[in-house]
Amino acid sequence: MTLEILTLASGSSGNCALVHANDGQERVVIALDCGIAQRNARNLAQDAGFLFTHVDAVLLTHHHGDHSGNIVATAARAKAPLYAHPDAMGHNQKTSAGEVARRQVEVRPIADRLSFSVGPLEITPIRVPHDGDPCFGFVFDLNGQRAAYFTDLGSTDALMGSTLQGVSALVLEFNHDINMLRNGPYPRDLQNRVAGPSGHLSNAQAAGFLAQHAPASLRELGLAHLSRHNNTPELALAAARAGLRQAGLNAVVTQACPILRVARFVATDVAQASPNNKPTLH
Repeated sequence: MTLEILTLASGSSGNCALVHANDGQERVVIALDCGIAQRNARNLAQDAGFLFTHVDAVLLTHHHGDHSGNIVATAARAKAPLYAHPDAMGHNQKTSAGEVARRQVEVRPIADRLSFSVGPLEITPIRVPHDGDPCFGFVFDLNGQRAAYFTDLGSTDALMGSTLQGVSALVLEFNHDINMLRNGPYPRDLQNRVAGPSGHLSNAQAAGFLAQHAPASLRELGLAHLSRHNNTPELALAAARAGLRQAGLNAVVTQACPILRVARFVATDVAQASPNNKPTLH
């Protein structure tokens, strides 16, 4: 049984990921956002061993162009349904009702914490605060193997409680170092938007969340949506590892998601991840 998230591109210049699930009887591959050129998505997916034009479904987190730019085109080429909140569509020509109709794409609505299935994979959208509202992260469950993907969120409130319970592979935003942001090239109003409650998670915010609320089942962590201007992989990794140490999770494999290169995060069976077979939260 396999459940994995593969980030193909992560950052303000474009985001795209694949979710691969195989329960031994049925295999599904899902495209998660596509804010990069189709050619790049196809090449990166091929590098990872997948055909981007043959995905079984397409998910959209929110309407910002670095996530939605080629989302309708992706669904059309794969002849796959597009799962998106209705209010995330129509913000530009590429996601307009006319374009959806022209390309004969079936759009299936999603809602906060209303789970649905694609083959054997259960998917739960989680609404998060972001100025691209409505914006969602996703939790994936394959017969007890659980993975999650959360980028573009200004706070971690929606991740509290049992949201990440049993998750062993997590892709989480580590967008900026607050000192680099405040001393960087962005104008003050943009700095405030990025650092605000509907902006992006800083290294300190994400690390603080891990220190207090990382699930005990966590085994692999991806640091996503790193700013090229206001962060470095080294700073993000140092913050993440410090947070994990505080949580007592020293064995978690941690890597920063590259801008245009594949990174793979594989979920582990809960029974293997938790000695008492019950996922618990720190």
